[in-house]
Amino acid sequence: MEKIPTIKDIARRLKIDPSTVSRALRGHPSIGLVTTMRVNKIAKELNYHPNQNAVFLKQGKTFTIGVVLPDIGEAFYCSILSKIERYSHNRNYNIIFGQSFEKPERERQILDNMKNLRVDGVLIAVSKPTVPSEQIEQLRRYNIPVVILDNRDRVNDQSYQVIEHLFSILEFQQLPDLKA
Repeated sequence: MEKIPTIKDIARRLKIDPSTVSRALRGHPSIGLVTTMRVNKIAKELNYHPNQNAVFLKQGKTFTIGVVLPDIGEAFYCSILSKIERYSHNRNYNIIFGQSFEKPERERQILDNMKNLRVDGVLIAVSKPTVPSEQIEQLRRYNIPVVILDNRDRVNDQSYQVIEHLFSILEFQQLPDLKA
């Protein structure tokens, strides 16, 4: 089985520093044209693609939305998941999905995993009046917005507005700080 090529593999092959490879791949002006061409040639030969986790780490974003639903066996929640996936895909976001099966402990575990995976935002549908407030507050402390879809939204089918709300928060977070 082949290993996915990394910047270090390119650097070893060219006997240069990995940071030079990184800068050359990004077209940094401090790297000469010959070095950049050599790096790009080897990168192409190795079929190198940037490690998206590293890119996301540097950007401070994962372009991932966490979705917690009670049970996608229910047509309503299945429909919501489909809407979220379509909406997310159109904005170049991925989704991580978990089913709580209406079990508070499972809901807590899913939210904890999503926090650890550094999702950019969470949409959670609660079928019971109990919301895992401790986990939600922790996510918000880490600047991870949480939008709750509750039974009132279900009755009026406000799911699309709830999805839009989460993405409007994410877009707002991307705005540069306004300084007076």
